[in-house]
Amino acid sequence: MTSYQNMLNELIKIVQGDKLSYDSTIVIGNNSSGKSELLKKLLTKAGSESWYLIDSVNRGFCVEQIFKMDEEALKLQFSEKIVEHRLSEENYNQKDTFYYMGVPTPIENFYFEFADEIKRMIYQFLNVELEIRQSEVGYKAYLDEAEVSLSSGYQALLRIFMEMEYVKRTMKKGVVVIDEIDEFLFAYNSGRIFEFLRQEYQQFSFIVTTHSADLIAGTKEANIILLSEGTYELLDAGDFNSISQVYNIFNSLFQEHGLIDEREQTDTRLRRLLNNKAAGIWNEENQKELMEIKSMNLTKVQKVLVRQIEEW
Repeated sequence: MTSYQNMLNELIKIVQGDKLSYDSTIVIGNNSSGKSELLKKLLTKAGSESWYLIDSVNRGFCVEQIFKMDEEALKLQFSEKIVEHRLSEENYNQKDTFYYMGVPTPIENFYFEFADEIKRMIYQFLNVELEIRQSEVGYKAYLDEAEVSLSSGYQALLRIFMEMEYVKRTMKKGVVVIDEIDEFLFAYNSGRIFEFLRQEYQQFSFIVTTHSADLIAGTKEANIILLSEGTYELLDAGDFNSISQVYNIFNSLFQEHGLIDEREQTDTRLRRLLNNKAAGIWNEENQKELMEIKSMNLTKVQKVLVRQIEEW
């Protein structure tokens, strides 16, 4: 088994073994770091009885697809088939699906079951009045009484709220995994969506991935899993109070491979080792890496970091 697969398996044990400080977690890393694979493995090993997935492509909401269902059809039940189908090779982060009870079903069909809650949340989050009304040729959307075609940002919010209302009604409690939670949202809304959902759905834990520095800077009491170059680091979202602090991490994650000089690479490695020691997940590989770094020509600041790691 490769060290990369070992890393993923180790992280899964940490997350599922309640070894993290908080009940909700943000996963960050560049596009090749393994974020989506980590989520998929977590869900596969956990099963879908108390876990739910909203993957990165589940962001559409088509008003024209709404079909008002009869009362019998609206007797909502939890369906494991939703996550099962979303995790399949042909669907995962590829196709927007909602397989209710094993049958492809537009999630829009359930809109009127959740309409009051969704309108309330849209107003609280965006300060906009949403109405969806029947016309001669189907349903149309209105924002503050003006007829509109919903933008991708509005669709993303509506879809997440719809999924969460379905989960609240059928799961009661558990873990909701949202890949690319800020997809299609403007920076201001990206920074607020995670905390908004946590307040609205306090009975659930969340695991989300993001590229939003605003989201991380605006989050308190959450774990951060930082994936980079086949390694991971555990951080506390409460340690980042400004966008500039978050960008220090993002710069090291997202700049092109090879552009970081040796000193910056060593700084990054030492920061990761210190956080691992503080988080109580120190292992033999970490110790070997620290010994290797100690043999290098270190700056005064780096030597202080080494001492802090050893004395923690």
